[in-house]
Amino acid sequence: MSLADARIRRFSAITWLTGSVAAIVVALLTMPFLGVNPDTGGLIFTDPNRYELRPWENPDIGELEIVDDEIVGTADGGWIDLPAGDALWVIGPVTEGGENYTNVYQQLDAGVSVTVERPEYIGLISDGRDQVIFPGRTGGRLWFAPRLTDWKATVTLEEPTPFGGPTVSGEGPALLVYDGEALSGRFTFTGDGFFTVDAIVPGAVTELVEGVDDVDQRASWVTSDTVVLRVDVDDGAGSWTITLDQPASTP
Repeated sequence: MSLADARIRRFSAITWLTGSVAAIVVALLTMPFLGVNPDTGGLIFTDPNRYELRPWENPDIGELEIVDDEIVGTADGGWIDLPAGDALWVIGPVTEGGENYTNVYQQLDAGVSVTVERPEYIGLISDGRDQVIFPGRTGGRLWFAPRLTDWKATVTLEEPTPFGGPTVSGEGPALLVYDGEALSGRFTFTGDGFFTVDAIVPGAVTELVEGVDDVDQRASWVTSDTVVLRVDVDDGAGSWTITLDQPASTP
């Protein structure tokens, strides 16, 4: 190889490297995000977490369909409208995609702009977890955050069991609706395994009690015309009792 040929090859290599680096720099400057989808191995050019905390701002979001008792979710996220009423919507578990979880937000009145009434974070649904949604008198809308893939989750409607207090007992899981004045109570469980109780009102889910085996705890919840108490315990694990505190104004 002559000296001239070596210089030409060296110049070509330098030019190629310089051009490649320039192309990479331009790509990084012009594309706000570049990543790899762990589920598919393909490149992604938008940040999947950009609208994680505010899916309603995603310009590509749309209304989701419910087909055969499943919400058909998309990678862009989406929403479903909730009719007003006392029926509880049980969303989840996730049956397909969604990286096994999806965050859920509740807007109390779909007729009010999200800039005026920001939807509240309810919790997440996953392949092993659901969320109980209380639409209340206004109905509203559920928002689902974007994920890397499309997804599906089961949806069922449940009628809660009314109870007026002051005491209710049972075994296994339960959904209890209370519309009295009490805002606190005592929660006991005798048995084996986990025992949890959540207070559910439109737009909020509050964990009241969490314990293992024998449990005896007191807890209170936010003021609301109606509250749903969700008791979560395995069938056959033991028995539980809820005793409500009577308000001072009650004779």
